[in-house]
Parts: sequence; C-alpha cells; structure tokens
Amino acid sequence: MTNDIHETRFKLADENFEFEKWPFYNMSRLISLYHRRLDSALKPLGLDATRWRILSILSKRKTASVTEIAEESTALLSTTAKAIQRMVAQGLLQTRTSTRDARSIQVNLSDKGKTAFTDAERKVSLIASRAFHGVDEGEIDTLNFITRRIYGNLEL
Repeated sequence: MTNDIHETRFKLADENFEFEKWPFYNMSRLISLYHRRLDSALKPLGLDATRWRILSILSKRKTASVTEIAEESTALLSTTAKAIQRMVAQGLLQTRTSTRDARSIQVNLSDKGKTAFTDAERKVSLIASRAFHGVDEGEIDTLNFITRRIYGNLEL
C-alpha cells in the first residue's frame, strides 16, 4: 500500500472509511473481549486480567521491580502499583526494597501467588485454546510479527 492509501483508508472522516477494516478497531475489540473473558473466568479466583498479567510476568521473571512489571505489561506505573498493593493485601505477592536502589521496590510471588498462578493458568489456557481455534502456527507467527512491527512504529 502506498502512503496515500494509508492516509485515505485510515481517516475517520473519509467517505471510504470502514471501521471493520481499521486494524485498531479490530485489535481493540479483540483485546476488550479477551479481557472480559479473562475477568469472567478469573473472578472466582479473586483475580482479573491485570492481576493475571502481573502473576504471569512474575512466574517467568521470579523477581521484578514495580517499574519493570509496568513496562512489561504496558500498563501505567500508577495502575500497576495499585494492583500490586491489592495483590500484596491478598497475600499473592511479597515486596521488599531493592538492595541496589532503595527507591525501587522488588516484587515476587508468594506461595499463595504461585498457587493462584497455577489455578489461573488452567483457565487462561482454555480461553487461549478457544481464541486460537482454527488458527495455524504460521498465522500466529505472522500476527505476532505484524503487531510487533506496529508497536515498534508507535514506540518511536
């Protein structure tokens, strides 16, 4: 596609604009529906999509700062900090001041958090299986490639 087509196709005021062909419209709908499904499945465990994301990051990294978790989850730092405080109150996470930088708070899963992650992972896996039903590995790779490229374009 040329830039002219991009400029016309992606202008809401253009007479040829169609929401269904606007990638961000489709991605927003997808992420919103995915989060609603996650929230519904995880609610009985006392979790939601935000808490799931934090649990999953810490299950892989073991320990991370609040800032690192916010960056990896692409959430606002204030949103991440509030979620972490709630998860500490639930007994899912433990925090401590960094030994390298007293301004930084390190976060890790508690034993209860590890159990919650395992329980939640089963539910999330079912949602992912349903979401990617009929989508082959190559299509998933292409989707990841394109979304990473767009993310990189916006990150500049």
